[in-house]
Amino acid sequence: MRKHWSVITLAAAGALILSSCSSGGGEAAPAAVEPDDTVASNEITCDAVQLGAFTRCENFYDDYWPEIDRQLDALYEQAKETDGGRVVIWDWYELSPDIIQLFTERYPGLTIETRGLTYNISSAIISAKATGSRNTDIVSGSLVSMMAMYDEGFWEDVDWTTFGVPEEFFEIGAPELMPDSINGTLMQYNSDKIDVPETLEGLLDEKYKGKVSVTGWNPIVFAGYGMANGEEAMVDLITDLKSSGNLTLLEDQNAPLSSGDVPVALNQTLFNPNPSLKVAPFEHSGVFAQYSGVNVDAKNKPGAMLWTLWNAFDPDWLNLRMTDERFATTQVPYAGLPTSLFDSAEGLMKINADALLLGITDGAETETQETRDQWNDMINAADEALNG
Repeated sequence: MRKHWSVITLAAAGALILSSCSSGGGEAAPAAVEPDDTVASNEITCDAVQLGAFTRCENFYDDYWPEIDRQLDALYEQAKETDGGRVVIWDWYELSPDIIQLFTERYPGLTIETRGLTYNISSAIISAKATGSRNTDIVSGSLVSMMAMYDEGFWEDVDWTTFGVPEEFFEIGAPELMPDSINGTLMQYNSDKIDVPETLEGLLDEKYKGKVSVTGWNPIVFAGYGMANGEEAMVDLITDLKSSGNLTLLEDQNAPLSSGDVPVALNQTLFNPNPSLKVAPFEHSGVFAQYSGVNVDAKNKPGAMLWTLWNAFDPDWLNLRMTDERFATTQVPYAGLPTSLFDSAEGLMKINADALLLGITDGAETETQETRDQWNDMINAADEALNG
């Protein structure tokens, strides 16, 4: 689900629209949902392991999950009685029928309505608010991609720690942002044709002439390098890669990657099961958390909270994501979850998870709430150098 850079292109225009409609008309949304007599997560001690900017709680499923699971049961009862049990989820892509079936078998009586809006997701949410029409219950994105909507108050102020989630999971993003996955910049490569260097500078070697691709809408692949070395160094690198003929802009990287015609693709996680394709982190690759939360205009807030917690943490669901190709996505579960979850991964999910976690432990650059604006500036500078 490649919604990181694509959504940010709406931010400048969206901010203007948002400022004019952030108090839009229509029936007032329901009040926020309170936890069901919860045991606060700060009463539990996280068995912490540090992975770069992420804190992993190895005891998550032993000590935190039972309370979260209890809260899910309470939220389910409320969700059934709210808006006729309807939960509306808009995202970059619509949810698959298999995922909807899995969720509604666990929570019968709920109806999931989903839309895939790709580039139009932010404008659709803004328009629904302005017109008072039925909006999505869920909002999602990375710190950069949902920046404008977050700043204009589209995320419900939920204290997830009171529902049992470790406070350590909110060290990178804001408290109302539920981290549900990670993604990041990686070198995809056809191992039958070529190997890859450990740095972006290594791609300047003559042997990579005409062998490396990137899409014009994905300048974030260079932003981690810029965050570490400065904007000027990043722009110079992009310029040198282009002028040398080593780097080619392609809208479809997948076919030439698979055939080996252009055997290195600067991208994110793999989605192609071709066994020749591998993926590797590189020095100053970028890793970003992705988040879900409750739309301030949600009509079924308990349903939105139920989905958010289930999607981020339910062990049965995440085990399927890690082992069943029907449920595999290009996103990897949140790095704060226990090692045992990632050890269970198979196939493409193992390839992607291993690469992202290796990048994190080797010092990948990570977006945080404090550095969000700098990341945005760096992405814009990379975009200008790549496409200008």
